[in-house]
Amino acid sequence: MLHGLKTSVRPVEEDDIDEIYQWYNDQEVNLWATGAWPLNTLLNKEQISIKFLDDSSDSYRYSILDENNHLIGTIGFKELNIPSRSATLFVVIGNKSFWGKGYGTDALIVFARYLFTQWNLHRISLDTWDGNLRAIKAYEKVGFKIEGRLREARYVLGSYHDVILMGLLKSEFLVLHGN
Repeated sequence: MLHGLKTSVRPVEEDDIDEIYQWYNDQEVNLWATGAWPLNTLLNKEQISIKFLDDSSDSYRYSILDENNHLIGTIGFKELNIPSRSATLFVVIGNKSFWGKGYGTDALIVFARYLFTQWNLHRISLDTWDGNLRAIKAYEKVGFKIEGRLREARYVLGSYHDVILMGLLKSEFLVLHGN
């Protein structure tokens, strides 16, 4: 288990699936996680279980716990590029009572440190939609920099929005947060 100041990160367990299922089918969580409104998935529990517990997937998924070891979100990476030592990060704080309280930022710092030190990645990237200002602010606290935008690439709440592309290099992270 990885530990931060407010959060811990551990592999997803079978007991996590019921709560993750609720988050994946919550319109508000989906809106802020992906810009999807109306809801774009409606996955059943079996599909969620396969997505989060299947070892053959090209995504690596983990659970985020609060100080009392209660599940509050998920984090992970995909698109692992070994020659470039890079990957794409994703994070969702699914428990809405933990939004805006620094839990996502703390989990991102813990997980970025893991990717840079244990996986020896050189770079991690992520994206969000331009209306998700809370996420952009959290990413910038971790050290991510805006590297570009995909114009009108997401359809959110009846209009098109830009996708904001962000990246973080290992050297930048270590200057801000150390080993």
